Amino acid sequence: MPITLLWAVDVYGRVYSLSTAGQRWVRADDMLLELKRVTAGKGRCWGIGCDHHIYLNIMPSETSIRYREETYENQRWNPVDGFTDVLLPTDRWPWSDITGMNPQPLHSFQLPSRSWEWEGDWYVDQSCGEPSQTGGWEYAVDFPANFSPDKKWNSCVRRRRWIRYRRYTAQGTWAKIPLDNPRKPPLPLCDISCGGWEMSDQSGRYPYLWGVSQQGQVWFREGIHPRVPEGTSWEEVEVPKEVAQLSVGPGDLLWALLWDGNLLVRTGLSLDSPTGTSWLEVESPSKEVEALHVAVGVSVVWVVTKDYKVWFRRGVNSHNPCGSGWISIGGEMMMVDVGLSDQVWAVGEDRGLYFRVGVTQSEPSGNGWIPVSAQWGSNKEIIPPRDECEFSGQLTEASQGSAPSGTDSDSELGPTNSEHSAAPVLEAAASSIVPLGGTDTSAPPQEVNEPSSGPQQDAPKAFIPASDSFINSLVSDRDKTTSTQPSITEMPQEGSVDLPPAPVLPTLPAAGHDIPFMNVDLEGAEATRGAQAAGRSLSDVLGTLENSQGIGEEDGPVWTWVSGGGCDVDASSQISWLSPTGIWTNSF
Repeated sequence: MPITLLWAVDVYGRVYSLSTAGQRWVRADDMLLELKRVTAGKGRCWGIGCDHHIYLNIMPSETSIRYREETYENQRWNPVDGFTDVLLPTDRWPWSDITGMNPQPLHSFQLPSRSWEWEGDWYVDQSCGEPSQTGGWEYAVDFPANFSPDKKWNSCVRRRRWIRYRRYTAQGTWAKIPLDNPRKPPLPLCDISCGGWEMSDQSGRYPYLWGVSQQGQVWFREGIHPRVPEGTSWEEVEVPKEVAQLSVGPGDLLWALLWDGNLLVRTGLSLDSPTGTSWLEVESPSKEVEALHVAVGVSVVWVVTKDYKVWFRRGVNSHNPCGSGWISIGGEMMMVDVGLSDQVWAVGEDRGLYFRVGVTQSEPSGNGWIPVSAQWGSNKEIIPPRDECEFSGQLTEASQGSAPSGTDSDSELGPTNSEHSAAPVLEAAASSIVPLGGTDTSAPPQEVNEPSSGPQQDAPKAFIPASDSFINSLVSDRDKTTSTQPSITEMPQEGSVDLPPAPVLPTLPAAGHDIPFMNVDLEGAEATRGAQAAGRSLSDVLGTLENSQGIGEEDGPVWTWVSGGGCDVDASSQISWLSPTGIWTNSF
């Protein structure tokens, strides 16, 4: 099985990748990179930066990405000077493309971005006839006509092709996609999704990229090709309502989430019409709760509502992209992503990463969730759960068979087995986290002895920002007036098996004046203010900031986004970080 990557982003915008052949999360080399969301495809991953630019990371390969630029030199014969670039007014340009309609002098060619470099200078294509005899020229009676390397008595015009290669040099790194020029680029994007590389009638096997602007507009990236991985320009796709988020599958399936909580389905997607033809609206799975997130695969659709309930759309295929009904799935998640082979990844309400086990063609909804328990950083410990006791009461029973929890929200489904549909989804007594390849098992809930210490109950929880940038959390935190609180490291740990969340230092009132930010970044300033309250010196804080781990990384990343579109995993895969051994063998 080829080595592929799972991509994820934490609440601070740090980007991590996890290899199917490895056991450890690897952070992006660019420590200044801060992304909001990522979307992965085969061999590549796109991301939206906090600067609203689009970034692209292409996996290194033995075959380099090269693009050939070419232009044609055109000449006409006259009795005085012979062949010259002085042409008739009705002729083509002296330097033009192959059609002669567009001027293309040598100096007009520029590199599209800093991710490219020239391999050499311009040279004449000598493939026409003998190079020593023809010099690369092709002759004809007039423009336009059929050219040949043989010069005849009536050959009045000639042309030859000039070639120059450029090479893509940013493989394995995050490269910023340049803005369209001279065309107007889209407004700042808030969501992107790539897909379409497995269309039944597509032979190029390259992905399409869709985006959503902050104003609810939908955009399509044109010109993406194996030799042009960045694409060339953006095209706006008309939508009847404002869109908040969208998801594109590897095939011809595209769903969009509206601001009002309903969903749109794009129809008519094909190789000849990559942007589709029309939209159809589908209601949210729950009439009382609006949809929060949508993710699609080849023939599956998953939705998360604002109460963090997970829903599966049954009956979805190329002939019926809208499907026929909703099925409630156990577990409470913040977002889901459908990867290769319709495998499902999710970010739980506890900010942990989870994988849906048992997903096959005959059982596309799977039968349970297991955590992604990989190592990270320089330690050798598996990332622990964020709040096991709290999360155990939130997970609902996972699916069994084709109807995961027996709750169907569409009235047109007709009569169903009362054993499965008589009651809504109940709080599960056992967790739906099951071993890889296994089924859900019943186990009595474990009692958790809550500490009776007064100070321990009054101690506030660490605030983990859910925003895309750490700056937003600081701005919102500066307006709060709270009493002096102990730091996270000072909280008692005895009498409880819960592991604390990632220790994001709360804003504490410092004695005296706040240290000015100046050239120190916001995270460093926040750590400095917390250190003053704890009685530490500024030099100790600055020494701490020099370490490789940043704030919030001591207990592992706190996830906010995951993309498995480039991760080749299925129900039979043997992946070390999906093994249910260790701390995950016991039920919550």
